[in-house]
Amino acid sequence: MDASENIKEISERLKTITDSDTYLSKDDPRLKDDFYYSILYFGLAAGLLLCMLSFIGALGTRELSSGGFIFPGVNGTLVYILIFCVNFVFVLLFHLEIRHFRMKTDRRQGAIFSCFAGINMVLASLTFFTTQRGSSFFFEYILVTVITYLVPNSEVLPFVFKTLVNILSMAVVLDVVHHQLAWQDLVDTVLLYIICGLVNWVWWRIFYRSEAIKYSISDQRNRFYEKSRTDELTGLLNRSALREDFTKYLDQRICVALIDLDSFKKYNDTYGHAYGDRVLKQDSASLMAIFHDGEDQCYRYGGDELLVLSLCHDSTLFYRKLSEFQSACEEGQDGIKASVSIGYYCGTAHSEKELRILLKIADSYLYRAKGEGKGRIAGNLSPAEKEAVQLMAEQMSVQDTLRSLDGAAELFDHNGLPAKDWSIAYLNINQYAELIDEVGYQDGRNVLEKISRIILNYFPGASLINREVDHFVLYSTVPEKEFEHRIRNIQSEASRVETKRRLILRAGIFHHHASDAPMEFLAGMYNAKYASDAADDVTRGSQYFCIYDAEMNQERTKESYVHHHFLSALKQGCFVPFYQPIVGSMSGTTCGFEALSRWIDPEKGLIPPGDYIPYLEKMNEVYRLDLCLLEQVCRDLEANKDHFPEKLFVNVNLSQVDFQLVNIPEEVDKIVSRYQISKNQIQFEITESAFADQGLLQDAVRNLRTLGYGVWMDDFGVGESSLSSFRNYDVQGVKLDQSFFADFSNQKTRIIIRSIVDLSHETNSMMIAEGIETWEQLWYARQWGVNYIQGFYFSKPLPLKELLASSFIRNLTDDSTDQFYQAAAEVNLTDVYSRHYISKMGEAIRIFGAVLEWTPDGRTLFLRMNDEMQQLVRDSVVIEGTDCVLKKNSILTDVIRNAVERIRSGEKVYDFQAELNRQKLHGQLSCLSEDTEHGRLSYVLYLVNFVLKMA
Repeated sequence: MDASENIKEISERLKTITDSDTYLSKDDPRLKDDFYYSILYFGLAAGLLLCMLSFIGALGTRELSSGGFIFPGVNGTLVYILIFCVNFVFVLLFHLEIRHFRMKTDRRQGAIFSCFAGINMVLASLTFFTTQRGSSFFFEYILVTVITYLVPNSEVLPFVFKTLVNILSMAVVLDVVHHQLAWQDLVDTVLLYIICGLVNWVWWRIFYRSEAIKYSISDQRNRFYEKSRTDELTGLLNRSALREDFTKYLDQRICVALIDLDSFKKYNDTYGHAYGDRVLKQDSASLMAIFHDGEDQCYRYGGDELLVLSLCHDSTLFYRKLSEFQSACEEGQDGIKASVSIGYYCGTAHSEKELRILLKIADSYLYRAKGEGKGRIAGNLSPAEKEAVQLMAEQMSVQDTLRSLDGAAELFDHNGLPAKDWSIAYLNINQYAELIDEVGYQDGRNVLEKISRIILNYFPGASLINREVDHFVLYSTVPEKEFEHRIRNIQSEASRVETKRRLILRAGIFHHHASDAPMEFLAGMYNAKYASDAADDVTRGSQYFCIYDAEMNQERTKESYVHHHFLSALKQGCFVPFYQPIVGSMSGTTCGFEALSRWIDPEKGLIPPGDYIPYLEKMNEVYRLDLCLLEQVCRDLEANKDHFPEKLFVNVNLSQVDFQLVNIPEEVDKIVSRYQISKNQIQFEITESAFADQGLLQDAVRNLRTLGYGVWMDDFGVGESSLSSFRNYDVQGVKLDQSFFADFSNQKTRIIIRSIVDLSHETNSMMIAEGIETWEQLWYARQWGVNYIQGFYFSKPLPLKELLASSFIRNLTDDSTDQFYQAAAEVNLTDVYSRHYISKMGEAIRIFGAVLEWTPDGRTLFLRMNDEMQQLVRDSVVIEGTDCVLKKNSILTDVIRNAVERIRSGEKVYDFQAELNRQKLHGQLSCLSEDTEHGRLSYVLYLVNFVLKMA
């Protein structure tokens, strides 16, 4: 072993006697209690040793009348008898303290130890009188002193007290007998004190460290325990804590209140689950602030139901607290207001069953309150008599007798099902909140009762759990096909329960086989719930009926990986931006980029966005990713200013969920302001469906625009409010959803695309076509006037290093190029897209339109053409790369060249006649724009198939 290893080993061992890495306070009462309890045994052992020593010494002297040979003035036997008697008393005291110790120290115990130490230090000096001829002079003194020092001290002062008493008593005794100590004796005495002090210090450090470790483990265990009892979202106690706490409410008068957040599902459906969570957290915080006394406990009873149990004997005070809570919810804070309905009751329960009945009574009052309208409170302050509770038990409905989740799990394990064939169904009533609003709460409760009976009718004796108000869970060992058949029958009967509307019962099913690894009930239930949540997706099977399969299991595995690794990956910088070029449709120059996140995992490599972004949105964590990506984009732009001039924009995606969780304009501006870049360079893409929520998004978009950032509407055309969004929001532009160009061969799709492009131009908005992968898609996007192109036809998303080395950075746009081609894109050719006009003579009139570019090298390019023009000139043009070039030897070339010369000579509009493909045509050419910096001209050309008389 080398020197470094020796030093490391020594340092590790020293940690056991130091407290440099411990956090237990020396004033912690737990430490003091444990210390005093442990030294009681040291005191008992020391007292017994001193009794044995004195007894042996007394037998050695055997004479009560003679004195010692060295100090004959005092009888040695009497000294030993004195030591024995004194310590025998202390042994009895220590024994009694150990037997009656209640893990609580007091002054009496400190006094006992002080007396024990002080008296025995005096007695140690008296042993000088027992010294016999030929014996060691200090032997008895050292024995008694060391044994007394065996009782440890936690502080310096008690040790000093022992030492001073010992020194003073020794000095007095030696002075009485006129004995002078030799120099060696003095040195030995000092060494004795030092060694005893060192041993005491080492013992204390080891004890302190072991206690710190013990209580650290204990505190951590308590934290885990409290966490297991606490609802993660609200901070309230959960259902598990409620079941554990049942016994402390028995045989006592309690007040019970059940609280329901009115229209909570509408919050989720209208504003998203993140907003619903904020409402729930805010109301839960208000509840805990009001019911904060020791006799009050607040629980999350269900998805949007809260429960208060109080041992308060003043029921009127309990009612005032409920009213105060209701007012606090209605007043709200941070713009969030919510109404709550409350049902309450008071009574005494002598068993868990009776306590559950009291909860049911409060629940019935809650339904009465909700039946009267929103924000109502109903209940009874008179304590329930035992006879009333028993009567309530007799009148309990089928739903009231359903099992709890834990009870069903216990029975599941008791029957040995984890290793057998079994199936679980998770049933969820679709749009139950809307049903309640329509039929009322009492009729809604009757619906639940009927469905419970239907389920139990098909599965008699099965364990049915009412997990939430409108969620049911059951498991059975019925064969798979039979199980599925019965569930479908339940769905069929449930659909006819309510006469006013068809009731939909979503079903998710999970099958477990004996050959599979044993599985717990809760794991199977969550699999079934996952399938139930996916039952709306018809691609997974029959609508509203879904079976958990391997594909779902893979999705859940991905979701679990994201859940457990996202934050650490974010901290370690595993998320980086890849940049996909956005190219001018007609110029072919690079106009900007879209920054797309990529997860570079050390183990899995590159994880595509589709494998983590949907889950981050469900987890309400996607805003962390979006803001992190924005910061990296800003950092890249600042570090590479030469490659990213201000004219070049970078689009960053923002999720709809972001706006529900944080103040996006404020957070965005805070990040961008830290870097030396222009705000014009940063533009944000927001999914078009998000714009439907005007209340949440409108102010945020307005603030972003005011701060100087561009906003694009992403995935335009697939939402339900595209036109309304155009009307209500000031956006930089729109990004046409890639699904349109994937189906652009469809004639209806083409008409829709052209209409959307014209709409964007009419509202002074730019347009990006994404998902362009083929030359044909690019061709039509240009013809229809799309401004920018993004897609694999040009490039996949690139990491920064590859982007900087690519041709896209060397082919950047400029102001003159942008203005030139934007004018070409905005020419409205829609009017001539009609197949024909009918003249008075009955002849079909065809109109041909195009936008031309005259290049410095004398070429004529067709930048855009309508369908009629494409048919007319198909034999007169040639494709060169992405350009459509007019052949130099065609008839149309001479006609256009002559018209261009007339325009350049000063005429604004030039009319002419020509004959093409045996058709006599009337033509008109007008100048559109000029790019003097690059020597380009653009023209608008129209041709019609009839000839006007020209002056």
